[in-house]
Amino acid sequence: MTGRELSIFACVTDVVVAPAPPLPAVRDTDAAPAFARSLEAAPRPNAFALRAALLGLELAPVAMGFGARLRRLAPAEREQALARLDSGPFAPLLKAVRSLAHLHYYGDDGVMRILGYDPDSVLARAADVRGR
Repeated sequence: MTGRELSIFACVTDVVVAPAPPLPAVRDTDAAPAFARSLEAAPRPNAFALRAALLGLELAPVAMGFGARLRRLAPAEREQALARLDSGPFAPLLKAVRSLAHLHYYGDDGVMRILGYDPDSVLARAADVRGR
């Protein structure tokens, strides 16, 4: 993935997840790098389609009359642009990207710990059960 694509994914994730304290900002998680790793592991056509979808989301606000690309809009305008896309023919595409944004943000170890999930303790319990 390019830096621009990572930035677009982070921007979309910031809008759809809208983290508020005590949750960290998207830039303080591994959501975008984790998404990049997922795309590297995905079949090429799937990865290409998702990368194209990100670029489409970036440019959609210009086509809808917002006057700028998604990343250049103010946060409230980003929400409005995605809300309009969510009620149009591109809603299924946005739903898929929205799901990936949630998956990669909430999959961050730090976010999981803040929410009360400790993956290390789960692994320790599993090892204990297997050792019995």
